[in-house]
Amino acid sequence: MKLSQSKEIARDVVSTPLSAFSAETLKPLHPALEHWRIQFNQLLASLPPEQKTATPEAARQALAGITSRFVCAGPELYRVEGAVLGGDDLTEALQCPLPLMLYQAVEKPDALVLFVHGGGHVAGSIEVYDPICRRLAQESGQAVLAMDYPLAPANPWPAGIKSVAELMRLLPHVLDTFQLSPGIRVMMIGDSGGAAMAATLCLQQPKTLPGYPEALVLLYPSLDYRMQAGSIQQFSEGYFLTEERMRWYFDQYLQGRVEPLSVSPSAMPVPSHFPRTLLMSAGYDPLRDEAGFFFGKLINAGVDVDGVCYEQMLHAFLNLESLVPEACQDAYNAISRFLAAGRTKGLGQVKD
Repeated sequence: MKLSQSKEIARDVVSTPLSAFSAETLKPLHPALEHWRIQFNQLLASLPPEQKTATPEAARQALAGITSRFVCAGPELYRVEGAVLGGDDLTEALQCPLPLMLYQAVEKPDALVLFVHGGGHVAGSIEVYDPICRRLAQESGQAVLAMDYPLAPANPWPAGIKSVAELMRLLPHVLDTFQLSPGIRVMMIGDSGGAAMAATLCLQQPKTLPGYPEALVLLYPSLDYRMQAGSIQQFSEGYFLTEERMRWYFDQYLQGRVEPLSVSPSAMPVPSHFPRTLLMSAGYDPLRDEAGFFFGKLINAGVDVDGVCYEQMLHAFLNLESLVPEACQDAYNAISRFLAAGRTKGLGQVKD
């Protein structure tokens, strides 16, 4: 069976501030996504048992295939350039090279956005997320820097987080490599599992770290490795990201090395220097309630935080862009406005 793309005419985007969202009044799933979801589930049901077994390679191929099918190649930019962090630059514990890719839409961006890709800590790459990074750079007018961090299960926790922390530590060197201003503002975006890593780093790293961001965007974030949110039970199967698949991802990532609560951002104390934050969730995402809980946690901690739920969306809807282009455009617009709203700060400057 081949999954077709719906011809649904663009509809008004249903987005609700997280402060006002209620699961009791959730709008129906977007018709284009409902059409695709049914086909996707039928396809999975038709597979022989051996093809249903989760493997790292299958997970990587699935994310890459869906993204390439539903996200266009992305715009041409002023500059797209690669580099590698490696050798003597890295700490002794991180000797594997860390590929980087810079996406620059204008000649002199005033901010650099560190993008931490999702994929359950098992899948995803610069190549897979290339069109999304291009869109982020074009829509925001800022430079976007993506990195291929080491993936589980070959590189379990905390390899990925340590690699992103290393990028933050070495950011002055990276800026020099790409000939960007040493005073450029630093921001961070993560989606799904990448959002878990971004949130963790902002919760645990000191504000004096050169790459500590002044602003943070969390897209449909995974924030509790215990998987206790009510939305996980509500959408445990049939809505693209399943409870079973999530448990498999986390098993590959944690491998029994650490107690899940101890590495869950939702359970970590919020430092006074936590950056202003934008949280985006999806109404039909098993992770939806984790975003809502973290939103409240940041408010209670006095963080400057905005939040929105795209009620008719599935998890990872930016990777399904051609099915819901109007919602994706709205999300990119909201991200761009948020990134542009902050006051200017130089690299490594601390907050008041």
